[in-house]
Amino acid sequence: MNIDEAAAAYLDFMLNEKGASRHTLVNYSKDLADLCSYLEESGINTVEDTDFFMLRGFVAMLYEKGFSKSTVERKIACLKSFFNYLQKKNKSEDNPARMLKFPKKEKKAFEVFNIDSIMTLLELPKKDEPFGLRDALLLEMMYGTGVRVSELVGLGINDIDFGGLRIRVKGKGKKERIVPIADMHVEMIKTYLDRRADDCGGYVKDGEALFINKLGTRLTDRSVRRIVEKYLLIAGLPLDYSPHSFRHTYATHLLEGGADLRTIQTLLGHESLSTTQKYTHLNLSELLKVYDKTHPKARK
Repeated sequence: MNIDEAAAAYLDFMLNEKGASRHTLVNYSKDLADLCSYLEESGINTVEDTDFFMLRGFVAMLYEKGFSKSTVERKIACLKSFFNYLQKKNKSEDNPARMLKFPKKEKKAFEVFNIDSIMTLLELPKKDEPFGLRDALLLEMMYGTGVRVSELVGLGINDIDFGGLRIRVKGKGKKERIVPIADMHVEMIKTYLDRRADDCGGYVKDGEALFINKLGTRLTDRSVRRIVEKYLLIAGLPLDYSPHSFRHTYATHLLEGGADLRTIQTLLGHESLSTTQKYTHLNLSELLKVYDKTHPKARK
């Protein structure tokens, strides 16, 4: 099968069957166009002639051209997803991207998703399948609220203020705090509550719990970890990420968006501001850019 035709079929699949966002489609279209150009320059025009060594050469070329680690990670994730699709559709006997290794991450206290990876993850659950809507809501609320896994599974229906767009979270030491949620979260919660009984055979044993399992009882921390790992594998993302990575990503993206540390401290439920300050080093480059643009004594 021609590699360009395969790429077009995959993008059509992502749009019409997976419901991928415009953001993901634009990025994956560029990633596959780069791959096709590289293969064609190497005399490869078909899926059948594309092997692991060709793909490894493509990744090496990305490094030589100075692409950032996060961009290389996204492109590798795209390749893994693309060739996995071709294999499942019987358009390729093997997945030559399966053994591609992601860029080594710098040693740090926690992992943060880049924007492409988090958007890809949020789009993966199939909401019309059993537990698909629950999984979609789990991922959305982890990223959209920054709550701990234990706080998320501890949520009850009575903890949700639908009209006020907020939830009451029971944190460490039984301390409660209020965390805002978006309109989309409220709509997803309402839809999920209408449909969740179908996931457990029509009988919900723990009616107060927001998130339930197939037995109709409250979802556990361990179950959430398994769910996140499932979608990391589907997305082809490193298993270095965990449910807590959503919390770190929430805080980091708030900081990058202009939120002050005191606000982030309150939203996360940190007792000490020093705990929240660990996120500032990730945003150093942005801080330097702001300084250069605004401070009278900055370099001109």
